[in-house]
Order: sequence, then C-alpha cells, then structure tokens
Amino acid sequence: MWEVFLYINPLCSYCLRVEQAIIDFTRKHDIETQYHFVTNYNMATINGYMHLKGCKISDTKTRNKATHEVVEAAKLYKAASCQGNKKARNFLMDLQEQVNVLNNPFDDTTIRTAINNSGLDYKAIMADKDSQCVIQGLKRDQQLSMEMNIKKAPTAVVFDCENEEKTGIMINDFGEINSQEEISSNVNALLERELPQTDDGYVDSSTVISLDKFRR
Repeated sequence: MWEVFLYINPLCSYCLRVEQAIIDFTRKHDIETQYHFVTNYNMATINGYMHLKGCKISDTKTRNKATHEVVEAAKLYKAASCQGNKKARNFLMDLQEQVNVLNNPFDDTTIRTAINNSGLDYKAIMADKDSQCVIQGLKRDQQLSMEMNIKKAPTAVVFDCENEEKTGIMINDFGEINSQEEISSNVNALLERELPQTDDGYVDSSTVISLDKFRR
C-alpha cells in the first residue's frame, strides 16, 4: 500500500494534470493507495496561479482576487471532505477542470455544477465551508505543509507502507506545465522506481521524510 500526500492549488490545471497522472499510475499498477489531497496557498502558490492565468504578479487587485478564490476553493474542498474523501477529491478535480480547462468563472454556478457532478450535497457544503471545523482543518493542512517543507504546488510526497523502513520521497518537478503526456511520462519514470532509497537520487533536495511524523 502507498500513502500519497498531494499538495495542490485547488484551482490549478497543472495540479489537476499531476493528480490525474498519479491516480492513473496507481490504478494501472493496481497499487492500493491512500490519498491525502492537501490544499496549499502560500505566496509561491498564488504567484504560480497568477502566472498560469497570465496575470501580472504585481497587480494587487488581481492578487487579492486570486487569493480569495484559492482560499474559497480550499474551504469548499475541506467542507466536501465531510461527505467522504473520494467524493471530495472528485469535486476538487471537477472544480479545477471547470475553472482552468473549461474556463468557467469561479462563481456559484460553477461551484454548484462541480458539487452536483460529484454527488455531494450543495447546501451542506455551503453551510460547512465557513465553520470552525473547516477553518481549523485548513490551519492543520498549512501546518503540515510547513512541517514537510512544501515550497510549491503541485508537490507529491509518497510513502511505501509495505516497507516503513524506506523513507518517503518528495517530487515537485513534473515537467512541462501544459503537457499531460510529459507529466504522465515523468510521473511514470519516478514512481516505477517504487520509492527508491536515498542513494538512488530521486529525492528532492536530499529531502527524506519519515511517515510516522505525519500520521493523522
């Protein structure tokens, strides 16, 4: 069994391509996998999102709007998780596609469409997204990001639970941002090594991580 932490911008098409590539890989190789999608919205994440949307990073008004949308999407995803992690992941990926692939605005109509497509309860999510439970959950996610030294989204941290003596590996270079083929090829090349030991060289910045520290 693998345990995969995916640190993502909840409104990022690049993150969506990475998510799809990793899920496709684990399905193809019949690897039982426990996923943790962790929303990440630090300054680097917002800068990356603005760059992806073709906006000037120095544009304060646009930055404020982008930050608000990313945080709102993170709250919606966390609220959706109350109705089941798999449905919540489906909602998140649908929302990413609605906004950045289909170019729909991030508004109530788009949010409602993504919720309905995922079989979730719209009223419950909208009621829960500003709850203290969701806010605290997002704070824990941000703390986890800092503890794992996550610098940007997307970043994947992968553990092989069948061999807990192996350290986890961090991957944050997935190739050309707009090429699903290149991203999938890079993901395959990295994950086919089945969590290499540190001397195999596929540990980002010599970063190795112990899973026990981050079990929740």
